[in-house]
Amino acid sequence: MIKFDNVTFQYENAFSPALSNVSLEIPDGEFVAIVGHNGSGKSTLAKHVNGLLLPVTGTVTVNGLDTRVEDNLLKIRQNVGMAFQNPDNQLVTTIVEEDVAFGPENLGVAPSEIRARVDEALADVGMSDYAEFAVHHLSGGQKQRIAIAGILALKPQILVLDEASAMLDPSGRAELLSTVHKLHKQGMTVLMVTQYMEETTGCDRIVVMNRGKIVLTGTPSEVFCHPDLLMESNLVPPEVVTVRDSLKQLGFSLSDNVLTAGQLAEELCPLL
Repeated sequence: MIKFDNVTFQYENAFSPALSNVSLEIPDGEFVAIVGHNGSGKSTLAKHVNGLLLPVTGTVTVNGLDTRVEDNLLKIRQNVGMAFQNPDNQLVTTIVEEDVAFGPENLGVAPSEIRARVDEALADVGMSDYAEFAVHHLSGGQKQRIAIAGILALKPQILVLDEASAMLDPSGRAELLSTVHKLHKQGMTVLMVTQYMEETTGCDRIVVMNRGKIVLTGTPSEVFCHPDLLMESNLVPPEVVTVRDSLKQLGFSLSDNVLTAGQLAEELCPLL
């Protein structure tokens, strides 16, 4: 569904490329987390998926459509919804249901269809009871879920989260992550840029970036088996993984698939 083929991109007046010969394929229905320290190129990569940025060299294709072809951009952007860091910057009206309806209205969708899309989108993010609420009365996590509902009302195939949880408190991040996993289970392709390694444990695949290049990719279990490489990329494995590895060094026989506190408890209790 998404393909990067030897993509290089450099911002104006930058000393080095933000992306350097990046190649990556994301099939339909996959949940991929992109991680890396500040300046690693992860957000730059995300903004190439819907043509906000265009490659200097190489190609990015979405459903076979080249982002560099201007006539393709409208269709690509209808298929790729993006959520950014600050939810307040993504909300354009004062009432929840009006905000969710804003995108379809601008596309000329019939009023009856808009009503159905708004109701469905709010249900998908667990915010149906807040349809008539004033946006400014919502928490940060709720606002981000409304922003995603506005994206869902446009019926995209792909959801890109560009550090969408960065400005949320732990409760808000948990709400957002639960919503995203629900959408993925319904068939949505998800590309999630995050600085919180704990958020990656439930993904299908993790892509680690450093200095504009992909340095490691694999399932969460595979990636977290390389703590030294993660440290070189200024990343720290989830706390549960660190505890797991410390216990393994003490002689406990624990699986590399232990990534959450619940999984650690399930394997550890019988050993005790």
